[in-house]
Amino acid sequence: MPGSAAGEHQSVPRDAWRTRGRPADPRETESLAFSGVVPGIALAMCSSVARVPRTSLVEEDSTNHCTWQAHDHEHVLEAKGAREKLLELIGRYKRRHGILIHSYCLMGTHPHVVCTSTNGQEEFSKFWKVVNHQFAWWFNRRHNRRGQVVMERMRSPRIQPSGNHQLTVMRYGDLNPVRAGLVRSPKDWPWSTYRHYAFGEPNELVDPAPDYLALGRTAAARRKAYRSLFATALTIVLRESRPDLVTLPFVGDAQWVLAKLQAAGIVPRRRIASALT
Repeated sequence: MPGSAAGEHQSVPRDAWRTRGRPADPRETESLAFSGVVPGIALAMCSSVARVPRTSLVEEDSTNHCTWQAHDHEHVLEAKGAREKLLELIGRYKRRHGILIHSYCLMGTHPHVVCTSTNGQEEFSKFWKVVNHQFAWWFNRRHNRRGQVVMERMRSPRIQPSGNHQLTVMRYGDLNPVRAGLVRSPKDWPWSTYRHYAFGEPNELVDPAPDYLALGRTAAARRKAYRSLFATALTIVLRESRPDLVTLPFVGDAQWVLAKLQAAGIVPRRRIASALT
């Protein structure tokens, strides 16, 4: 079954997938343009917000940032053929369940996938259940082993559909291998959608993200605008571990997040709610 969100990891050999230890503790960062969060408030909420049911996170046409952690933090996606298999499964089942894949970045212990569920929560859950189950079956069979491959619950924070938050999450995913010290630039990592959006590299799995399409009138203009969003000044806060983009239930403006929490029946601590209003 799907499971917990992932953090960043140290550089490891590409053919190694065994446990390398748990990720480092996340650090709070400052807010810059296109960061899409209020970091101090968001991080404070990490320890004060109860688990939100999937039905409150995923609705028809909602966009979510999906990630799971491999069991015992094994580097399962570094096994030969593992990343190709996961992408193949995503492509095989996405249309059946009405899933649009906007972006992804596949690391060693976890994937990041930004997707929209056109048919709501039930089909969203069915999609990830079959993808993760088939991947676990393939991996165990390939390595002559049994047991859990993916941890118990996938993270799927809902992304506000306006205000560039989708682009923030996409760029955070693209920069994952840079943060991990695996590459110097996101263009050097073949297992993400960065090169598709930044340079037009063909990728049949991708359904263009609405926020990306709004960057320009032509494909060339959009690619140029997307590359410009990776200027150092705009990515400083995205080069650090950001639990507010992975582990919190909602990603968006403060007022929007508070409204979603309240709609889910969750009342943040008074000091947080006051800061959000």
